[in-house]
Amino acid sequence: MTINKEQDQLQIIKDDEIDLIALVKTIWNGRKTIYYSVGIAVFIGLLIAFTSPAKYRAYCTLIPSEEKQGGSLGNLGAIAGMAGINIGSMMGGTSGIPAEIYPQVVNSYPFKKEMVHQKFHFTEYVEPVSLYEYAVADTLETFGSKVIKYTILLPWTIKDALLFKDEKELDLPDYGVLNLSEEELLAMAAVEEVIVVEVDKKTGLINVSAEVGEPVLVAQLVQKAVELLQDYIIKYKTKQAREHLEFVQGQYNDKKKQYEFAQSSFYNYKDKHRNMVTERVDLEFQRLSDEYDMASTIYKGLAQQLEQAKITVNEQTPAFTILEPAKVPIEKSAPNKKVIIVVSIILGSFIGIGVIFGRLILNNLKQSL
Repeated sequence: MTINKEQDQLQIIKDDEIDLIALVKTIWNGRKTIYYSVGIAVFIGLLIAFTSPAKYRAYCTLIPSEEKQGGSLGNLGAIAGMAGINIGSMMGGTSGIPAEIYPQVVNSYPFKKEMVHQKFHFTEYVEPVSLYEYAVADTLETFGSKVIKYTILLPWTIKDALLFKDEKELDLPDYGVLNLSEEELLAMAAVEEVIVVEVDKKTGLINVSAEVGEPVLVAQLVQKAVELLQDYIIKYKTKQAREHLEFVQGQYNDKKKQYEFAQSSFYNYKDKHRNMVTERVDLEFQRLSDEYDMASTIYKGLAQQLEQAKITVNEQTPAFTILEPAKVPIEKSAPNKKVIIVVSIILGSFIGIGVIFGRLILNNLKQSL
């Protein structure tokens, strides 16, 4: 029987062509090997499926605002659009920012640093804690590690303590750049790994998602990420308008005090010298009247500018539409036991077939030698 099997295996390739019947026979004769391989792969897959930590996924879909200015172009803009020319963008009429920038915003250091200091509800804590505090608590030494540190590793502990003391005594200059602690870097790396922003180029929709081991926490992470993202875009869009508003507001406050002082001085003087008619009184009255009129004119002009600046900030503030809000997930997103089992079966089958052909190659080499 063994000789027949070897003869069938040796006749798989005939005249540089593959004999499918001989190939199927070889695989069928080695089916026990495939069964063993599949069984081992499925066993390993079950171990992975039931020992891997559970993860939950939440997401939020939003529509960014695409405000357009310069609507007075009318039919000219429509005709140019048919020709593939965007006159609005050429004239600076597009007030929205490209959706492709959103993932870069979420992965930027300012965003991640602000994110790690936001407080969230963890199942391990009664009160809300930040990701930074969670990272610090996770890096605290256990009792066993402290015993090893001050017994077996005592020389290295003393060495590290002396080096740290020298570094601490060294007065390093402030270069005005970001100086992040190790815990902050760990928390920021976790944020970058967990929170994902995807942009659909066809529809323009922005999907913010996250996947962690706690269902309530993952919904909080997505919601807070969307809020910070909206705040960042709003600040970016209205930066110039807000700076102008702050300047006008400061000027308005100063001129308001001057106007109220000039008004009070003018009417007080007018009441005190109501029945007096002299050239000196008339001169002082005219001077105070001119100061009051000038202060009133400037004050009223700044009041109009202030209202216009407020309107401009409101107009330039982008509005976001939440198409799908973040919800607390009920079902686990990982591990997917069905997928793991299917992949294990496929992988085990390929490994078994590989072992069969590996044996065939070894037999051919032995016979050729």
